Amino acid sequence: MQKEIRKFVAAISTLGLLAGCSETGVIEAKKDDTSVSAQNIRPFVDHDGLARRFENRASKLLEIAAEHEKRLAVGLVQKYKLAAEKATESAVHHRTVSQLAKRDYIASRASH
Repeated sequence: MQKEIRKFVAAISTLGLLAGCSETGVIEAKKDDTSVSAQNIRPFVDHDGLARRFENRASKLLEIAAEHEKRLAVGLVQKYKLAAEKATESAVHHRTVSQLAKRDYIASRASH
């Protein structure tokens, strides 16, 4: 039984030793990794590239806005042309009614 206890203690000691070594390796690897990422973070954040992307996007949005503005202006022009046509039709109608009324008035005066 003492042999089994010794094997057990030896196994636990070996596992503890391995665990201790592996943690140190992980910590060192993390330290190396963070120092590398801190040194190389600048190339990963391309501010000039991001600025160009946002400038291009702003330019495209301004082009789209100009297109919509033209369409709106064309729509307003069409709306005013349609309103002008209706006003012209109304004017023609009222001119016709006015001429008919004058003719009827003159005819009624002549018959008296």
